[in-house]
Amino acid sequence: MKKAVPLMIGVGEMQRGLSHFLNLLETEEEGFIVSHNEPKAVLMSLKRYEQLKFLERARLEEEEEVLRIVEEGEVEFEKGKTKTAKSLKSLL
Repeated sequence: MKKAVPLMIGVGEMQRGLSHFLNLLETEEEGFIVSHNEPKAVLMSLKRYEQLKFLERARLEEEEEVLRIVEEGEVEFEKGKTKTAKSLKSLL
């Protein structure tokens, strides 16, 4: 179950107990490294990082596919290979 308050790690704590916090990441998705009570960085497990990178790559690939389809449609439109909404309506 996800906690309501995320893991917050002070810079000093990080310096003194890095291995402890790395072990904590096995049960937490991520944590914040804070300095003067202000979040400065995110600490996450390698597994979580790989999941996020996978999702990011999938989103980028999907965007590239959509752009490719739009470009193909524009080329077909310029060549006069597309139909207008009115002409499609008459087919129905």
